[in-house]
Amino acid sequence: MAEDLYSKIIANPVAKTLLLPPSFVYGGIGFVRMKAYAEGLMTRVRPRVPVISVGNLSVGGTGKTPVTIDITRRLTADGKKIAILSRGYKRKSTDEYTVVSNGEQILSSCAEAGDEPFMMAQALPQTVVISGKDRSSTSAIASDTFNCDLIVLDDGFQHLKLRRDFDVVLLDYSETLDDALVPAGRLREPFSALGRATHIVISKVPPYPDPQRMRRFQELAEKYAPRAQVSMCRFRPASLRRMDGRDDMSFSQISGQKVVAVCGIARPSAFADSLSQLGVEVVSLHAFPDHHWFSEGELNNLKSVLQKSGATLIVTTEKDLVRLDLPVELKEKVVALAMETEWIGSPPEFKFPVISTGNE
Repeated sequence: MAEDLYSKIIANPVAKTLLLPPSFVYGGIGFVRMKAYAEGLMTRVRPRVPVISVGNLSVGGTGKTPVTIDITRRLTADGKKIAILSRGYKRKSTDEYTVVSNGEQILSSCAEAGDEPFMMAQALPQTVVISGKDRSSTSAIASDTFNCDLIVLDDGFQHLKLRRDFDVVLLDYSETLDDALVPAGRLREPFSALGRATHIVISKVPPYPDPQRMRRFQELAEKYAPRAQVSMCRFRPASLRRMDGRDDMSFSQISGQKVVAVCGIARPSAFADSLSQLGVEVVSLHAFPDHHWFSEGELNNLKSVLQKSGATLIVTTEKDLVRLDLPVELKEKVVALAMETEWIGSPPEFKFPVISTGNE
């Protein structure tokens, strides 16, 4: 597994030392870029409507997508018309942008949209979802074409070109709090970048968190972002979606069954842990790189493994379900584990209205 291999490399003191020079270069480039925007040497675009960015400091899965969905769902319930702007990582379309959903129906395929935007469009039928690298352009489409009154920027913390009114930054509870920048560590930016955050979310908090570790997170927030609202959350199983469109499978129905687990996410171990909590027996775990597009050979292999292992089901993630192009006879044996955000205390709160007009 690529994730496990990378973890082993950066955990090796010799390998980490060799990777420090490129980490310094990476950090230097990031610092120069940030200063260029701060000093006005690079233009930042101010959308016509308020913007909430949801992002993180590290590579890998901190839970941005379920938090983005939760925040969007809450604000939609308050009567706001929202657009989610995503880069659409590894989408296959060469178009400048793709309107995944107009807030009424899905207009693109998963391949055109990218897996995460497509999944969010399915989860949020009232939300406009647009994929595109240039989010200053897609922000104009959201406000001018679709008359949205709020933009949620998916994975937007490092997208400095687009000004935002709120910056929600996720920190994984299991993160190494003295980590190095990539490639010697997992950090995209140093912890001092938290100074840009208006909201900090500590994600994946276990039921009985270590008090000393929680103090470290609190110290980080107080040092770099004393005005930020700090929230905590964890992710719990919400439902089991059947690939063939039938009613959801209940957790009691899957408990005790033998399953083949398939995932192409940043941290496959988290998926395996979630399945264990449901009481299933994972007879075979197939982990692929994040956002992986499955080949015909890989799909045929899954069919073979299911037949030979004695498993009754293939269980995957919501994000992977939209990328699994399986034959009809297999779809009835595939379910996706959908996760939802459980807030420990208050979720992030946003004070509106915020007036945003013109370019700066």
